[in-house]
Parts: sequence; structure tokens; C-alpha cells
Amino acid sequence: MTETVSGVGLDKRSELVYRKLLQGPRSRPEELSRELGRPKSDIVEIINGLRADGLVTGSGDDAGAVRAVEPCVALPTLLAKRMRQAGAVQPGPVEVERFIALHERAVERLDPRNSGDGRDQITALIERMIIKVEHAVTFLLPGDRGGGMDGAFELSRPIADMAMRRGAAVRSVWAPSVFQSPPAAAHAQWLAEQGAPPRSVDPVPVRGMIMDGVVAVLADGEDRVRVVRAPEELKRLTALTDRLWDRGVVARHTANRAACAKITRRPRSEIVLRLLAEGLTDEAIARRLGCSVRTVRNDIASAMNALHARSRFQAGVRAMQVGLI
Repeated sequence: MTETVSGVGLDKRSELVYRKLLQGPRSRPEELSRELGRPKSDIVEIINGLRADGLVTGSGDDAGAVRAVEPCVALPTLLAKRMRQAGAVQPGPVEVERFIALHERAVERLDPRNSGDGRDQITALIERMIIKVEHAVTFLLPGDRGGGMDGAFELSRPIADMAMRRGAAVRSVWAPSVFQSPPAAAHAQWLAEQGAPPRSVDPVPVRGMIMDGVVAVLADGEDRVRVVRAPEELKRLTALTDRLWDRGVVARHTANRAACAKITRRPRSEIVLRLLAEGLTDEAIARRLGCSVRTVRNDIASAMNALHARSRFQAGVRAMQVGLI
């Protein structure tokens, strides 16, 4: 019997587990099994499906647990994925926007003046912040402060993918020892395939993320987080990241991977939507992308259908509202 699919594109079982995970920082499959009254084998199967769709990831604080990726990052990623899959169940953009808005109102925001604890808390905070990036984001990862651990925000594919989808440059500066970690090595390879290989430099004195030069998140060795908005401190941090980036070198094996692999581009439909939202005509978009006007119009028609939009303008607006671009 086919499971009923919700408006956000998940079957009811998967949405139930995802919503449950959103209620806490992390959970183990056996805990979810007890709380939801389902066999552990069913929970594991559901979690694996949610992982594949980018809605769930491993916990950075508990190796046996998982955490929900914030809806503002996870659901646009799911929508983009389904738009590329012919015949796939399409999430409703209105339902996606409503789900994200309700979660944002319900979540307890971290007070920037206070410190938070734990990798999962840091990652959740950055997921909510990355949807506002416009130009560039830089990740700094020392080798002796939890670097290279599974669940670290610097190794988060959803975070980096969201930044790239928004058209921002992604820079990663890691200490040499970080590359020895299997999760870090895998992430470095993925970044290289996106055309954004990390650079290696020693030492990297701070751990954190700087976004557009207007906000930063710094984490200490105890995984306490501090949000920085003071202009003078941001100016110093930005200057530091620029120096480290200029000094850094791309690891040889990563460079080879980037040179040999076919660079993964943003799907054309997403680029078309971004240019459409900027007000470009079909002809201008076609010239920018080096394709035919007919191809552009076909992409726009497909996007309008997936986004339940009645006009080109509405398609662009909805794409921005749900975080697709």
C-alpha cells in the first residue's frame, strides 16, 4: 500500500520522524522507536531515506544519534532535488514556505550575547544563518579543536550547498591535519567537485565561519559558540581569513580530483530562476547561459509547474521565498 504523501513531499511516516527530530537537538533510533511506537528497523529505514533526501544528518555530539537539518536548508534542497527528477512527487512551495515559517517561529533562538554548547547547536544556528548569505562565506577549521569530526558545521554539505545555490563563493581554510580525517577527506573531495576545493595552511588560529564580512560564528575548544557582529572585530576576522586564504594551498590529491572530475554545476533550471528573478528577459538569459531561447522557455515552464506558479514573475518570487535560489 502506497503511503500518503504530505504537502512538503514526504510520506506521513517520514514527516512524523522528521518533525520529531526537529523537537530536540538529536535522537538515537532506539529512542525514536520507543517514543513513536514503531519497530527500530522501520525507524532506521525512514532515517536512511531522510538522510538520502538531505533532511537528516549525523550528530556531531553523539556518534550513535542523528539530527534534523533545519527546514530552511533541508526543504529547499529537497524541492530542488525533486524538480530534477522526472516523475518524482513535487513538494508544494506554499506548504514548504509554511512549514519553514512555523518552525522558525517555534524554534528558540540563540541569544548572540550568550554562548551555546555542542556541535549540533552550532550547526543548527549556522543553517539558519546561511540562508541570508549573499556574496561569500569562509570556513576556518583548526586541526586541534574538533576539526575533521563528523557533524562539524565546516563539513556540512547542506550548508555549503545552500550557500552555492544562493550564488555565494565558498572558501574553506583547514589545518593540514584536518585532511587526515575520513569525513573531512570526503567533504574536501565533494567541495573540489563543486569547484571550491579547500585550502591548507598552518596554523589556523580560530575555528568559525565568516559570512559576507557582516557576521561571524566562532567556536572554542569546548564547542561554545559566539556570534560576532561588532564591526571592528569583524574587520580583523575578515583580514585574517583573507591572509590565510592567500597563504593556503590546495592539497595535491584534492587538486587532482578537481582537475580530473567533471565539475558539478548548479542545475540550469535554478540558474534560470535566479536570472529571471533579477529581471532578465528570455533572450538575455539564453545569451548568458549560451543556450537557445526555446531551452530557456522550457526550463521556465517546468519551474512554473513545479512551483505552482501562474506567471514567470511568481515563479521567481516563489523560488526566492522557499530558498531555492
